[in-house]
Amino acid sequence: MEQSELYTEKEIEAAILVVQDYFDHHFNSCKLLTIGYSGDNEKEFDEWAEHYGAEEAIILTSSFKVAAEGAEPTLEPNSTHTDWKWILVRNVGGKWEHKGHGY
Repeated sequence: MEQSELYTEKEIEAAILVVQDYFDHHFNSCKLLTIGYSGDNEKEFDEWAEHYGAEEAIILTSSFKVAAEGAEPTLEPNSTHTDWKWILVRNVGGKWEHKGHGY
């Protein structure tokens, strides 16, 4: 996982848990392969935080495998998605909230 000067390892891990929970509940017939912090991009984080009316944002990236059947129709069966972005926001000291995902 990329090191951060903006967030502690504990803060990043908390964001990862939010994504894992969302993935488990919404990405049926998919298997999460990797997830991690993509690095400090303060300008992009500030833009997303402002867009969602929050004080902070973080972006994680993941890869996942789509099963042959049963997945969302927008996901190609038997495919692997890489560099899939997850956008989370919070107010300082608050809990991360998933706001968006995709490429």
